[in-house]
Amino acid sequence: MEEDLTKRFKIKRRDRQPAARKSLSDLDGVRLVTPEGAPLVFAQARYRHTDPESIRQILGAAEDFDVHSPDESDQGRQTMAWLQTKPIPGLADPVTGHRVLASLTLTPVALEVEAMSKERLANCRKRLESLLGDRIRFESASTRSAQEALRDRAPRPELAPPVQPPPKVLAELEEKLLRQWINDSIPALGGLTPLQAVKTLEGRQRVLELIAGAEQLQRAYKSPFGFAPDYRKAKKMLGLE
Repeated sequence: MEEDLTKRFKIKRRDRQPAARKSLSDLDGVRLVTPEGAPLVFAQARYRHTDPESIRQILGAAEDFDVHSPDESDQGRQTMAWLQTKPIPGLADPVTGHRVLASLTLTPVALEVEAMSKERLANCRKRLESLLGDRIRFESASTRSAQEALRDRAPRPELAPPVQPPPKVLAELEEKLLRQWINDSIPALGGLTPLQAVKTLEGRQRVLELIAGAEQLQRAYKSPFGFAPDYRKAKKMLGLE
């Protein structure tokens, strides 16, 4: 993923029990949602096509698609992103223009779409079919819950260790992500940011629950680069420690 899940998605607990009463590997008590409030799932769709260049040109000309430069070493595969260009209804100070709503991969014979909710996938499919028409032919779609995807991860083959970013770069990224998170409008907090919510006793408790869920998810889904924001720093930023 391009960024930590806890930055892009909000975390709601189904109960108000202290996090310590739950196993760190048990995600059943945590409900993940997108900023729009839709349940977080791993949704995929696949289209067949015969004209990758035409598709590349059409999507490249659309303002809501970011077409990355092809990698000559990747056997004709090209990645793209479908971007949010309109405010999300109901969110205070919504971010637009750079939030990725779906990721696409264009190969010589297929167009694959991945999104983090059924709604996002459906909206992206509608947009693609409107732009590309009969240039693409729907082949299949599937969804898995976040819990299922994390539990069913197949063992990966042994690979060379990934290049580790310099500690200074990781520290700067951590600071940026945490500061953006505490200033981001969150549906689970009634649209408030964590910085606003901690001004009340109930808000402080709900923010602590969100942080506990984020830490739990972080333990279950480890970054290949060893990047794991320290949410104790977020607590200090919010005056919770």
